[in-house]
Amino acid sequence: MDLNVKQSGIHSCVPHVSYFKNRSGKVYKRAAERYLRTDLPCGLAQCAACKDFGKNPLLKTENPVKNSLVGRHVLIVDSTSLIRFYDLFDSELLRNIIVTQTVWEGVKAKAIPAYKKINALCYEEALDRFHVFMNEFHFETFSEKPKFEDLSRGEELLISTVHYLAAHWEQQNVIPVVLVFDDDSKQRIKKHYENVFYLKEYIQNIESPGKQALLDQMAAYENSGSANEKQIFDEYLSHDKIMEGIANGSIKRGTFSVSRENYREATVIIDDQLNSWFITGSNCNRSVNGDVVAVQLLPESRWTCPEKKIRLRDVEEYVKTADDMGNEEDDADDEPKAKKSKKNTVPTAKVVGIIKRNWRQYCGMLLPSTVKGAKRHLFCPAERLIPRIRIETEQAEILSQQRIVVAIDHWPRDSKYPLGHYVRSIGEMGSRETENEVLLLEHDIPHAPFSEAVLDCLPREEWEPDLSENRGPLPRVDLRHLTICSVDPLGCTDIDDALHCKQIGDDLFEVGVHIADVTHFVRPGTAIDDEAALRGTTVYLCDRRIDMLPCLLSSNLCSLRGEEERYAFSCIWTMTSSADIQSVKYHKSLIKSKAALTYEKAQEIIDDPKETDDVAQGLRGLMKLSKVLNARRTGNGALTLASSEVRFDMDWESRTPKKVMEKQHLDTHSMVEEFMLLANISVAEKILQEYPDCALLRRHPVPLKESYKPLIEAARHRGFEIIVESGKGLADSLNRCVDTKNPMLNRLLRMLTTRCMTQAVYFSAGTVPVPQYQHFGLACAIYTHFTSPIRRYADVIVHRLLAAAIGADDIQSGLLNQAKCTKVCANINYRHKQAQYAGRASVQLNVVRYFKGKVETCEGFVMGVRNNGIQVFVPKYGLESIIVLQPGSDTAIDVEEMAVKVNGEAVIRELEPVTVRVSVNEKNQQRPRVELQLLKPAIPGLSVDFDLSSSEGLGL
Repeated sequence: MDLNVKQSGIHSCVPHVSYFKNRSGKVYKRAAERYLRTDLPCGLAQCAACKDFGKNPLLKTENPVKNSLVGRHVLIVDSTSLIRFYDLFDSELLRNIIVTQTVWEGVKAKAIPAYKKINALCYEEALDRFHVFMNEFHFETFSEKPKFEDLSRGEELLISTVHYLAAHWEQQNVIPVVLVFDDDSKQRIKKHYENVFYLKEYIQNIESPGKQALLDQMAAYENSGSANEKQIFDEYLSHDKIMEGIANGSIKRGTFSVSRENYREATVIIDDQLNSWFITGSNCNRSVNGDVVAVQLLPESRWTCPEKKIRLRDVEEYVKTADDMGNEEDDADDEPKAKKSKKNTVPTAKVVGIIKRNWRQYCGMLLPSTVKGAKRHLFCPAERLIPRIRIETEQAEILSQQRIVVAIDHWPRDSKYPLGHYVRSIGEMGSRETENEVLLLEHDIPHAPFSEAVLDCLPREEWEPDLSENRGPLPRVDLRHLTICSVDPLGCTDIDDALHCKQIGDDLFEVGVHIADVTHFVRPGTAIDDEAALRGTTVYLCDRRIDMLPCLLSSNLCSLRGEEERYAFSCIWTMTSSADIQSVKYHKSLIKSKAALTYEKAQEIIDDPKETDDVAQGLRGLMKLSKVLNARRTGNGALTLASSEVRFDMDWESRTPKKVMEKQHLDTHSMVEEFMLLANISVAEKILQEYPDCALLRRHPVPLKESYKPLIEAARHRGFEIIVESGKGLADSLNRCVDTKNPMLNRLLRMLTTRCMTQAVYFSAGTVPVPQYQHFGLACAIYTHFTSPIRRYADVIVHRLLAAAIGADDIQSGLLNQAKCTKVCANINYRHKQAQYAGRASVQLNVVRYFKGKVETCEGFVMGVRNNGIQVFVPKYGLESIIVLQPGSDTAIDVEEMAVKVNGEAVIRELEPVTVRVSVNEKNQQRPRVELQLLKPAIPGLSVDFDLSSSEGLGL
């Protein structure tokens, strides 16, 4: 070999042959050259021979935790231990760990979750505890031919590495220790190397009380049930049989969705037309909400229908002990009885296999057994759609006062509950910090501080705009002379949008929407762009905001603050007084907002005839045109829906709510909304014209007629007819639903309409048929999001597409890739949904905090009647709770007529007002809850209630 090659660190070149199998099962041979090296670091900080070869973090400082089995040592872990127990390696008790290249590749091939965790530990989270040793490229540790007949290839390469390191570290008095999964592996390897322990053995001999938590995490694997136990669930079909069934249509694939009202019922959507099959009881067959499952239709004689009964796991926790719930034998009441009447039955199926698990780590609380000395306990996840999880721990007394994280390991056929293990504690139960952390973790909200790499992408704080600074050939337009202003909620600091309106002719107006030019600062392929893409959206909680972009951009340099020059992306129309658009143009611009107004202040200016300056005239022009635009949209069938939004007046020092206020709608809200909608539609048309196969758009699918059934029935009981054949028919029929005796009726029906809707989603043009591009709720053929790039990553993508379309910037190659665009859409759809859920959960959490120590009488409205209770909505606080009813001899519930009857007379009907007392029930210290008590009409037999406003238990 040439001298210059040897000096480069290459020792030799060897041929390497490997074999792999493709999807059809055919085996292929792959031949390649492998260059073995002399300059790969061993990882030991004290090793003089390797100090110049790279980072060597191991034993940089002496390990403070000793082990009675061995002295000064470094751990080398096998792949099975990492795959089965990867959560354990978060612990600081396990230090100075080498992951060999062979083990790394084995974990990557067999278990993606374990691989992601180990990758994060080695390269992000625990750089001082882990080192990756490239044993298959080191000339001392690579071996082409087998040397030990009794060892697998992986074990042999592990032994080669250990032998090399033992000799290499002899002068440093450091012992390589091999950790394996079980005793069998230990006995095989111990024939060739002495210092081998199985993982549990090593942990048991750690000289630290913290080892008990690690042993608890391992416990679930040791008791998975006996073969002689009664089997509760059917065995899953084999993968081949499932694939064969999917191919011939006898088996369908879909996502398992648990009912929010009855945890023993679920549905699976089986096709693109959103048809679904109903699943109940043991037919759910160990499925967890979100799993991708294989389902098979039952014979029609076994079809059933929803119970129309409220069954919430949270309610059970008030009337049953943990031991009652944990009794595997006590199953008599667990199985919903099949309907004897075949009236209203629906296609009913059973789960025959799991295609993809949706398991993750769950936050929640321990329900400790009352049996003294018990090790097996139930864990209750914060998300009520997830089943309780059985774990083993000897720390139940301590953990019962904390919020903890638990992971599911497996779910045997003989177990009523999945088996899992304790991962870590979050904090003290009831503290604001702990409960907020639970909320963020449960909704998978990225909330860590921005990394140094992200912050390095920011401009200096003293940055000032420069009109000559361009990213593309098209110059930036100076619009500082225009009277532009922004209108936002009180306290808003991330101001995305501003507007202007001026008359330029007898019946001609120039109207502009100016959006923060985020893409000037957030460039493709940078760390800040990657982080924004991951976060997807800014998340708004009651007491904090989790930004998509660092504060320097979101609240300063990008924010269109009053009297400050800022870069913008402008969409400017020329239109008549009847809002007929004559022309539209787009360009990057430099603006200076004349005023940053709140909705309330803007409304005052418009309504005050004494206000006559340019800002007031511009606002009045915008208001007149917005009303024309709104009338046109609603005339086309756009829906006006309603929600239960409330907002808090917060004490920002203690971060506690002082006052809960229902959001008031002003004309200025509609004014801004109309022009944002117009900008989004105009930009959608432009980018679709330029990029018909990869434009990022937003669509709202037409709901199935079946999904309107609750709305139609509720309106029918109040004497109204709902037309669902078209959007316009629906909008017009909702407008007719007015009851002078019950002014809230129309709003309640619009809330029910919202619940019938499918969710709007982002998508890449070209991935669905063009007729499906439509946005049903807005009654427009094409739509996107352009107006909020500070807080939505979708808008950032749209800005880049529009800039490329008008020649203001170069096109990023990834934007033209439909597959990449689809992947981006999937992430931002998920992040957008989770952000909405997190916001709602934050409201409910703060309602509980607000009502601690308070009792208030409020007006509520009945939103639903079930076989065992009524669903009540309290508009003042955005609360929607269940009051469970125990019918007596004089009290009956008629779910067909949606009424509660006493002595045959209806005293409560759906959508009618009731009077309730609102308070917080703190009998269960683990889970305080908002409680409603019915005052009027008074009916005997009403008992507990529970909050349904979010998918999580409130859990303070």
